[in-house]
Amino acid sequence: MADDLDSSAQGHASPILEHSTRPRERHGGLIARTPNALTISRFILAAVWIVLARVVPDAFPAFATLAVVAAVTDFIDGRVARRLGVAHDAGGWLDSIADVTFILAALGCYASAREIPWSIPSLIALSFGQYAFDSRWLHRADAPVRSRLGHWGGIINYTLVLAMAVTKPESIARSFILRGVPIIEVFYIAAIIERAVAYRRR
Repeated sequence: MADDLDSSAQGHASPILEHSTRPRERHGGLIARTPNALTISRFILAAVWIVLARVVPDAFPAFATLAVVAAVTDFIDGRVARRLGVAHDAGGWLDSIADVTFILAALGCYASAREIPWSIPSLIALSFGQYAFDSRWLHRADAPVRSRLGHWGGIINYTLVLAMAVTKPESIARSFILRGVPIIEVFYIAAIIERAVAYRRR
């Protein structure tokens, strides 16, 4: 799921190696650390989300702000790393873990409040576990390896979090969002099956 909002979807045949470019040159100071700082900020945003959900669960503008900031950092951290020539495999993994941490923190809070079913964060966690296993132990890749559906999964995750953040539980807009939950569940099941089918081709 790393750098999902930044990369374009590709076909099943050729897996995408994320953040796999080795540093072209060394940069000193804070500028070189900017990409990792952007990525790490999502761990902080996840913690803030959990605290707000417990203390002020109706702070909709705050949740919307957290969701937007998280999505923006996910979009730009990979670009900044490549622009500075400091993109590397470890950064790809950090990006992926930061993404799923934020997404599961946000959606886990909504599931705890019974605003969405637990199946959504559960399927996301399962999909990420499969993604990590596939990348490290099957592809033997140093960088995360995405599938086409996995790319779109990252976009769906942030879209869902943002949509939940800007709507109130009793609103008509929220009811429309919840009607789409079965579609999201089917999508993640399909993404998991897509990777499983790819195992048989190896």
